[in-house]
Amino acid sequence: AVVSTQSTGDQANLLQDEDVLKIAQKHGVSAGQVLIRYQVDKGNAVIPKSVTPSRIEENLNVYGFSLDAGDMETLNNLYKKVGPKGYRTCSVLHWKHSPLYPFAAEL
Repeated sequence: AVVSTQSTGDQANLLQDEDVLKIAQKHGVSAGQVLIRYQVDKGNAVIPKSVTPSRIEENLNVYGFSLDAGDMETLNNLYKKVGPKGYRTCSVLHWKHSPLYPFAAEL
């Protein structure tokens, strides 16, 4: 799955989503760190894009906090608010029957 946090065209910018920002504030981290940690906790490989040294360091520092069940539920339900084009930029539905498909709860 390809996940984009930046707004492109009709996609939402998850780095500015109010729920993501609330979770970030709760843990004292950035929205980007919350979104990276969320994907790591889901077992997905994360390749953040940045050329800014401070942001690269921030993107790597996602193990100093944990997302609780409520945080995970909120993040799992973001797609309901932003729609299917809100954060997944390519379709992987052809893998939906695989036991490794990470978005089964969204089907």
